[in-house]
Amino acid sequence: ALGAQPVQWSWTLAAALAYVAAGPGVIAFRCWGAGVQAAGPAIGAFFVNLTPLFTAVLSAAFLGDAPHGYHVAAFALIVGGIVVSARR
Repeated sequence: ALGAQPVQWSWTLAAALAYVAAGPGVIAFRCWGAGVQAAGPAIGAFFVNLTPLFTAVLSAAFLGDAPHGYHVAAFALIVGGIVVSARR
């Protein structure tokens, strides 16, 4: 924000930022790897396509971002693509 106090950098702050930035990423990739290992890469590939959908749902839930028509259209395209791919 404008007029805010300058950041007082310290090793504690740097470690906290590294933890907040890298921690969730490492945990997410480990969970993804475990899920793919358990379900197989063919099933895991379907969930890659759901990432934008999960992002929209979570932004609506946590940030109060109202869904729009293009979210519905994207949801239909994503689910339709998964259904078509699953039939093959």
